Amino acid sequence: MNKPLQHILVKGKDRSTCPTCGMAVKIIRRSDGMADHYEHTEYDEIDKFLLPQNEHTAKKLRELRKGKKTVALVGMAATSCSLAPFDEEGVEIWGCNEMHAFDWMKRADRWFQIHSEKSWKRKLAKRNISGHKEWLMKNEWNIPIYMQRWNDEVPNVKEYPLHEVNDLVFKNIRRGDAKLKYFTSSFAYYMGVVILEGRSIADKKAGVKPFERIEIYGFEMSGEIEYVQQKACAEFWIGVALGMGIEVYSPTNCQLLFSPLYGGDEQGSGW
Repeated sequence: MNKPLQHILVKGKDRSTCPTCGMAVKIIRRSDGMADHYEHTEYDEIDKFLLPQNEHTAKKLRELRKGKKTVALVGMAATSCSLAPFDEEGVEIWGCNEMHAFDWMKRADRWFQIHSEKSWKRKLAKRNISGHKEWLMKNEWNIPIYMQRWNDEVPNVKEYPLHEVNDLVFKNIRRGDAKLKYFTSSFAYYMGVVILEGRSIADKKAGVKPFERIEIYGFEMSGEIEYVQQKACAEFWIGVALGMGIEVYSPTNCQLLFSPLYGGDEQGSGW
């Protein structure tokens, strides 16, 4: 007969990461102390254990971004969301959705809420977060908030420039006879603005720097069907940025642009 399960708080040796998606997990043990399985940690629990970037890596990143206009695109994956350079002057921080509710999200220079009005006006938002609608309507950070459409209730709102991004990025590709639009996540919408601003500044505003470096934090996009579908799109947009000569950085073990070398890793022995 199986022994009953007991839930252990996420601390010490019972805090780990999922081998598939890298998210924080908690170990569920039987009453005799033997590990039985693991479960994903709730966001309100994760928030208590996230750490900032270690100083050695932070110093190296400061050197790499020196003299380059840099934006940090931040998502909610607990593997790296808190590693973003929130305290680094001169680095733009972009956030989205309900991330303002967590202590690790110290600041942002722009915000993206691309979901429908019906979605973001819910009393209880995704991840059981309350007060998201009120936060958007106060906009106490006084930053641009990108949304699907203009909304008079949200201060400093910006209608997302979807048509402009499409005309720039997808003008030479069709899916059959239809024009292509490829945005499967907030990350894709982040990237669209980076690319659009880079091209428009380069074309029209001599002397104003476009973004030269993108740093990605809190995005893994693995482990669930929805995220798997988002991952290919995110990697597409990273490719567009690289094609424009923009540097791209992701933390160690990030699941984006990560796989064994097809044909055998021995090919890369001299790289």
